[in-house]
Amino acid sequence: MSKAEAEDAAPGHTGSDAPKDDLAALARDWVTLWQSELAAMARDRELQEGWQTLLALWAGVIGSTIQAMPRQWPAPPVAPAAGQAGRHEPPGGASPAFPPGAAASAAASAARDAEIERLHHRITELEQRLAGLEPARSTSRRGKRR
Repeated sequence: MSKAEAEDAAPGHTGSDAPKDDLAALARDWVTLWQSELAAMARDRELQEGWQTLLALWAGVIGSTIQAMPRQWPAPPVAPAAGQAGRHEPPGGASPAFPPGAAASAAASAARDAEIERLHHRITELEQRLAGLEPARSTSRRGKRR
């Protein structure tokens, strides 16, 4: 007797489709169970009130967080230029040389642009290498086909 025949002859097994049928029945039972649970939860008044309270608390936290956020981000502090070491900034923290909302310095942008350009060249190089490998790969597969 083969192993497959022994498994088919085992108690609780009626054929080769029995495990698949058992899994399908289990899945149907699982879905039915959760559908009944969700229906019961939808009818439960206390549960609905609890969720409404929780959502109201979350909305209050989000509203408070939004109100606490600054309307405009403050400008970064600027080191005084040479010869102006004793000079103080005007009240309100705004520097006349760099008013709020001033553009970022070009040095940071140049470094970022250089990195983007380097990555672009690297991607182009990798694409060329890949393109060179693809014809060789397709010709090696042709020889292996039957």
